Amino acid sequence: MTKISYLWTVPEINPVNRKARSIPILNVWNVYGRVFFFSWFGFMVAFWAWYTFPPLITHVIKADLHLTPAEVANSNIVSLIATLFVRYLAGFLCDHFGPRYVFAGILLVGAVPLGLAPLVHDATSLYISRFFIGILGGSFVPCLVWCTGFFDKAVVGSANALAGGWGNAGGGITYFIMVSSLESFIPPSPFFWRVL
Repeated sequence: MTKISYLWTVPEINPVNRKARSIPILNVWNVYGRVFFFSWFGFMVAFWAWYTFPPLITHVIKADLHLTPAEVANSNIVSLIATLFVRYLAGFLCDHFGPRYVFAGILLVGAVPLGLAPLVHDATSLYISRFFIGILGGSFVPCLVWCTGFFDKAVVGSANALAGGWGNAGGGITYFIMVSSLESFIPPSPFFWRVL
């Protein structure tokens, strides 16, 4: 039977494998709660960053860089290719160095091209930028490996489902944040001033 108090109490630990038998979602002071929080939150931040281009690419970026529909599609493909490659590599690296270091490495390496994204000026630089930002999509692997290493078989599926689902929400959040941020920089139309 699942108790609501499992959300904040220190979880019972399996004495054989030292894994938690419940998910302390609201207890970030406990090591198992911290692992759960940082796995989904790091994954969400990575997906938030990885999805920065798609909400704006079809209208604003396409017009600004004078892109063809094929170039827009190619930039999406390039981003996914990078992610596929990094996910395979991340699995290998997690086996050798552990998910925490791989997670931190992916976030750090992915932050550099994200910071350089304003330098994009044509289709080629967009491809390069999106390829290296696509590294952030590989954060999916250490997120789930980290959770799997800390939660017992009775709850590991739920832990991975919650961490993966909340992490993927970063992609959806981006569609609200990026569009809202853009609209805050665009002055109101002249019609707005005539009405006032």
